[in-house]
Amino acid sequence: MKRVIDGLILPASPFGPDHLPDGVAGVFETVLLRAGEPVFFADHWERFSQGCRWCGLVEPTAAEEMKGYSAMLAEANGVRSGVLRFATWRRDDGSIGWRIDVDPPRPHMAQAMFRVNWGPALPPADENRAFKHLDRGPWLAALRASRAAGWDEVLLRDTSGKLVEGGVTNVFFVRDGRMHTPALECGPLPGIMRARVLELARASGLKVREGRFDATDVTAATEVWLTNSLIGIRPVTLLADRPFATVRPVLDRLRKAWRGQYGWDPVVISH
Repeated sequence: MKRVIDGLILPASPFGPDHLPDGVAGVFETVLLRAGEPVFFADHWERFSQGCRWCGLVEPTAAEEMKGYSAMLAEANGVRSGVLRFATWRRDDGSIGWRIDVDPPRPHMAQAMFRVNWGPALPPADENRAFKHLDRGPWLAALRASRAAGWDEVLLRDTSGKLVEGGVTNVFFVRDGRMHTPALECGPLPGIMRARVLELARASGLKVREGRFDATDVTAATEVWLTNSLIGIRPVTLLADRPFATVRPVLDRLRKAWRGQYGWDPVVISH
């Protein structure tokens, strides 16, 4: 597999996975590739650009050049459907690092349903929650611990016990036929899929509420879903010891509207 690192086309490390740095000033994006095309690329680029400015950085390349790198790597790596990831950060010596990766689908992208557990409280929200930043230790630690215990994802709350997000996902749940999701002022990442789901739900006449919710709100739900750009929309079958029914009328309605709007199924996007 080839990568673009600081503008140079290089092979992947022979010593194991190529990880992004953690705990540094920087931002990244992970974008779904379908048939060689980055999905919702303009939305991802806009958030990336805003994150760069927030970190005091500039974009390492232009948007169209980034798409060109993506196409080149997709062809070189033989990946038509998978993951585009790009990132930039400030090194300890003040220089700027950046990289672009195109990889095959990640294992969790093929999972039809997720089993999730509750995790620890997140640190207080600040402005960097608006971006996919590289100071993400608490999220990574919670997700790794959850997966090591046999779960697929972890749900995270703030110090007051209010739901914020998953380790790498946004969270939706349904009660009394209405969709609910934590409001942005609660601190979740403003996910690209989250925004598209909300927009389409409202356009389709579904009832939506963004607000502050605790664990009892979620466990009393009839449907719970997770969203991000790589998994699309994934239903939750088990939250801790609370199972959820496989009948999901609100998700079915949203799924039908999504196929009509975008031409692909957000629940089986890896197929």
